[in-house]
Amino acid sequence: MSFVNLFAERNHTPSRIVLLLLIIAMVLLPAALAPASTPGFSVPQDVALRIRLDDTLTSVDSEVGDPFSATVVSQGKYQGARVYGHISAIDMSGRLSGHTEMVLQFDRLIMPDGRTARIHAEIIQLYHAPSHETVDVEGAILSGGRGRTALLGSGFGAGAGALMGAIFGGGEGAAIGSITGGAAGLGTTAFRGRQKITLPSGLEMMIQIT
Repeated sequence: MSFVNLFAERNHTPSRIVLLLLIIAMVLLPAALAPASTPGFSVPQDVALRIRLDDTLTSVDSEVGDPFSATVVSQGKYQGARVYGHISAIDMSGRLSGHTEMVLQFDRLIMPDGRTARIHAEIIQLYHAPSHETVDVEGAILSGGRGRTALLGSGFGAGAGALMGAIFGGGEGAAIGSITGGAAGLGTTAFRGRQKITLPSGLEMMIQIT
């Protein structure tokens, strides 16, 4: 005896039988079509990856929150994976001292086969940065500015002015010379302006998973 005849013998009308079959199909179909779940994927801590930027980032034209991507170029099982992140901080230096600072946050790594892992990483090295940018101990990128050198230059200008003033004009000349020398040093520093960070597309860096 068929399934339909069984329900018909129990006083179910054909329309109710069809409705019941449709409900069953609606319940079972999504489960049948759902893709098989993939196992969890994570990148172990302390793994170092050399990556190449796909985007150009600068402390002047970029903004906090701007996304970026990079490609893993180091040999090994992660080669060809894509790394995605965003700029989490930009701190412009003062005109007279300090460095401009940029912090990149790494969010996820996607393998060529589509597996995705959430990551947290720090930059440990930049390769051939065009403006001599460096990385501090916390992984922030620092401009290649000469803030400290500029301050020393300013002090030297004041001291040299005072010495020349003392030689040619005594105490009053020393005071005037100090002001003049200091102003000259400050003028040189101010002319340099704020230091800019430029990370061009194609720049390579080493990151470490933390």
